[in-house]
Amino acid sequence: MQLHLKIKFYIGAVGLLLLVACSSAERSPSSTNKYIEFDATKAQAIVSMAKRMIGMPYRYGGSNPLEGFDCSGLVLFTHSQVSRGIPRVSKDQFNQSSNIGLDQLMPGDLLFFRTGSTPTHVTIYIGDRKFIHAPSSGKEVKIGSMDNPYFKPRLVKAGRLY
Repeated sequence: MQLHLKIKFYIGAVGLLLLVACSSAERSPSSTNKYIEFDATKAQAIVSMAKRMIGMPYRYGGSNPLEGFDCSGLVLFTHSQVSRGIPRVSKDQFNQSSNIGLDQLMPGDLLFFRTGSTPTHVTIYIGDRKFIHAPSSGKEVKIGSMDNPYFKPRLVKAGRLY
């Protein structure tokens, strides 16, 4: 990885840790049957970290900026900066996240898409019907839209982990 990307990451990580350290909110138990109260401080930290990862390479199985990211690895990395017990794979992230309505979506929430018979792609919602994701091999972490003709019909769940 280029030196400027490493520096960008480390500066962002330090800022994120300071932001999270100022938060006094505790993590709610996570379950698909329980409502998880929105935590604006964690959400801001998740979105801020996700934005810093834009341009990082896609790498299957990747979950950190030194090697690159796949979609669930990006979620694992950004959410684990502010919470514990984040699952590694999209199927488990889907199962652990609390269902929320699209009208309840807040930055930092997750969007799950079905690209086959089951939900296989996860993204981080950033507001204004946009999300950050690691799309596929040969591409980079980038911003996408819920209104994109490919993604719009494949959305199966909005979820919250924190």
